[in-house]
Amino acid sequence: MMITDNDMIYLRRCIELATKALEAGDAPFGSVLVDGDGTILCEDRNRANTVDATYHPEIAVAKWAAQNMTPEARAKAVVYTSGEHCAMCSAAHAWAGLGRIVYISSSRQLS
Repeated sequence: MMITDNDMIYLRRCIELATKALEAGDAPFGSVLVDGDGTILCEDRNRANTVDATYHPEIAVAKWAAQNMTPEARAKAVVYTSGEHCAMCSAAHAWAGLGRIVYISSSRQLS
């Protein structure tokens, strides 16, 4: 699926969050959860160095979705993120039943 102009709005926000993470001493990752109507519901940045090694923003938004959204709403939601999900984040995304993932950098690009 192609990245749309609307997707770019949320991806730019991911970059802003990733910049904040980097400035705080964490790896530069940021994620945004958007509902089916395009409303930002939750966003976070990486805190793996400043909170704990498992505090990835993709997990934070998946956890928020699981606690605050119906299964139907989660399936229609989109997760925007600065980097392709790691295995841990992919599992959280799947277990939460979230919809589409849109990312800026692939794992291959990051390595």
